[in-house]
Amino acid sequence: MIILATLLTFAFAPAPASAPAPLDRCTSLIGSCEYYSCVEEERLSCGPKGYPLGYGQKYCEKLSALEFSPAHLSVNQKVFPADGNLWRDEVRSCLQEEMDGYFQSSENASCEGLKAFAFDSHPRCYTKSISFCELTPESVIKVGLTITPQDLVTEESLRQVQETAVICGQQISDRIQEEPNLLVRLQLRKYRLIWQSVAANPLLMSQKLMSNPEGF
Repeated sequence: MIILATLLTFAFAPAPASAPAPLDRCTSLIGSCEYYSCVEEERLSCGPKGYPLGYGQKYCEKLSALEFSPAHLSVNQKVFPADGNLWRDEVRSCLQEEMDGYFQSSENASCEGLKAFAFDSHPRCYTKSISFCELTPESVIKVGLTITPQDLVTEESLRQVQETAVICGQQISDRIQEEPNLLVRLQLRKYRLIWQSVAANPLLMSQKLMSNPEGF
């Protein structure tokens, strides 16, 4: 009986809890621009023109170098409430977390697959809880001017501009419905028209931004 009881104890004893898997080096770098060079070196080498180095790291460093100022007038603070510096940091982490998810879910990661996945994640990350659509026009232009003309007019870039503009139009419409202040609603309607114009013709609006940012 003692032997039987011992065997039953081992048979039904809970399995020891396994230790959580340690983060790999790249995952531990999320939030830092070094994440992209780690991906290139340790996960998927796509070369200097591939997405990790040719786009991800390049624009991570450009965006990280920007400092944003808040709106000053009280009305503008309600129209453009987002903190650009918090937005910048949230976007950096979000894009890298999305990319990390690609590697975790894809058994056959490829440079083209990574690029397509990453570009698809851009509008989502730009318009999360701290939304690009709530940045001041000056901040939006500052972000836009970090993009080189060659990168701005590619099919992938124009698509992400258009998708972001559509989301901004929707988010601003929601804010208009909820906003009690008439003056703020009027300002939001004007700003929504700009995003609707961008969504209708992202190439034209991108060219206007590059040629005359002060008059955008």
